[in-house]
Amino acid sequence: MLTRRAVGVSVLVLVIAGLSASRGYAQDGGAATLYRLEAGSSFTRGCFGPCLCPIFTTEDIRGTYTLAFDHQDPLFTWYRIENVNWVVTVGGTDRRITGSGSYRVGGEVAVQQQMQLKLQIGDEDSQLFDSGLVTGESSFPDINITISVNGMVCFDTAIDIRSQPVPASDITPYKLGRSTYDEGCFPPCECLLREWPISGTFHLLPLTNAMTPIRREFAVVDVKWVTMSPTTVRVPTFSGYGWYQIVEVGPTSKNRMVLDLANGGTMSSFDSGVVSGGTGFPRIDIRLAVNGFYCFDRVFLLHAKPTK
Repeated sequence: MLTRRAVGVSVLVLVIAGLSASRGYAQDGGAATLYRLEAGSSFTRGCFGPCLCPIFTTEDIRGTYTLAFDHQDPLFTWYRIENVNWVVTVGGTDRRITGSGSYRVGGEVAVQQQMQLKLQIGDEDSQLFDSGLVTGESSFPDINITISVNGMVCFDTAIDIRSQPVPASDITPYKLGRSTYDEGCFPPCECLLREWPISGTFHLLPLTNAMTPIRREFAVVDVKWVTMSPTTVRVPTFSGYGWYQIVEVGPTSKNRMVLDLANGGTMSSFDSGVVSGGTGFPRIDIRLAVNGFYCFDRVFLLHAKPTK
């Protein structure tokens, strides 16, 4: 039987080990680490106790986020969470979840952790999701935690996060080929339509917990594109992240890409819609627009393939 002193020493060793792991990870470098949601992650909306109403839950939530060291205090190591890039299927419809926030891990007596994210789900208003300060597993850099808007009391939305850093071997670099960026009027409107060649790169990684016999999904990250003009030098113009899906039913194949791209400080969502394509994967050929290719719009015609 362990003595009280032995138990105390064991607990202290576990806490020190957890803190050392988190601080060692923080010092691995200033660059952000890419995380991916893994099997066991879930999205739940409805009534928790003591209220009574229907509750919906699904494990069909997938995507990525980035974690970057921010600072340390005597008890906790703090990280920034950015580029939340998730998709959840609700009622047969895919809804994007985007946002950013913070994560801290550490503690005095036991390993504790807390995540706070301001998230937008589809077209809903942004809301603050908070885990509260909870006992953390000593498995960092893996992050397993549940966040919610209302502390899982009565009507609430909760997201159970099971996530791990993405191995470099899972990330495929892509390069744009003969691609263009168009800005102007499409039918039925009439105005000048301008077109620029565009070049650049992005990375693609499989969302392993989203693969089914008919569906393949990928996170699009590290988008860095530049437009080219005879009168201007190359300058970075578009950056961001998104999601790519291929669905194969029988002999037909459809694909969809959604990208959230920043240009001059303004973030816009470019969406291809569900269109025929994807049979040539890993090559990607697709058109994306902000306004559905209707009247005044901004459009990408993308041709991309993996780099060697």
